[in-house]
Amino acid sequence: AFYMYTKARSDGLSPFQPAEMLRVPLHELCLQIKLLDLGEISSFLSRALEPPAAHAVKEAVTTLNELQALEGPSQTLTPLGHHLATLPVDVRIGKMLIFGAMLRCLHPTLVIAAALSLRPPFLEPFDKRDEARAARRRFAADTRSNHLALLRVYDGYRRASARGGGA
Repeated sequence: AFYMYTKARSDGLSPFQPAEMLRVPLHELCLQIKLLDLGEISSFLSRALEPPAAHAVKEAVTTLNELQALEGPSQTLTPLGHHLATLPVDVRIGKMLIFGAMLRCLHPTLVIAAALSLRPPFLEPFDKRDEARAARRRFAADTRSNHLALLRVYDGYRRASARGGGA
């Protein structure tokens, strides 16, 4: 790819990209550290050449505790955490997929997970904001759920595409 930019912007660019652990959420990395039994998360990450900020590590561990992937002050990996560590998706989406499979509603869960992994399909053009919000409310119906609205949008798309190009 070729990009054009000013000399001033070129001079302001870093010669190297920051380390990946400084650019991405740390949840998956924390789970991998526990899965590989590499010790306490913050002390392990502090030994990196460019360690992430302590508050970012703390936030990731707090989130994993809230998701019940880790437990206790020793940050022990739970059975759920063990499964989440093996999935190549965000931990929240991974938990949703695991519970969807356990509760035997995997198809709708997969649709919602896929939709959450992409840009939102609901656009609100400035001049048609009220119409767009009304359309979204119609899909959500009485549930008031954006996730169920996404599922209904997908189902509507599938029905329309089955009827042919004119639908």
